[in-house]
Amino acid sequence: MNRNHYNFVFLIIILIVLLYNIVIHKYKQYKIEEYKNTIISLNAEIKNNIELAKEIISYKKSLAFKNKILKQDKWLKNKAEKVVYITTEDKYNKYISKPQKISNVKNKKIITDDNTFWMTVYQKWIWLIFKKDLR
Repeated sequence: MNRNHYNFVFLIIILIVLLYNIVIHKYKQYKIEEYKNTIISLNAEIKNNIELAKEIISYKKSLAFKNKILKQDKWLKNKAEKVVYITTEDKYNKYISKPQKISNVKNKKIITDDNTFWMTVYQKWIWLIFKKDLR
């Protein structure tokens, strides 16, 4: 082998190293672009979520939402609305009839199993153990 062959092999090795560096550089650029695109799409998604959250907050601050919650939780109704209760005749007659008053005690409420429904768990336990109404 003469000197030209060694030069040729040396140039091929340099060419391979240069191609390797170019491929590695292009791959790093590709990864950076992918990361940028991911961040951009994530920012767009977060922006949409923020807009949705603003709409929800503005709705929850509105009078219509507060009125809806009051109707659900407190069983309130509008003036034009009529409420229909479905119950048995015995329960209807029980609520229509006037409650018996306890003599010797002023302003004491009669507590039955039906109206303990509105008590908290703590109040129910106090009623069960001590027969004291904490409402």
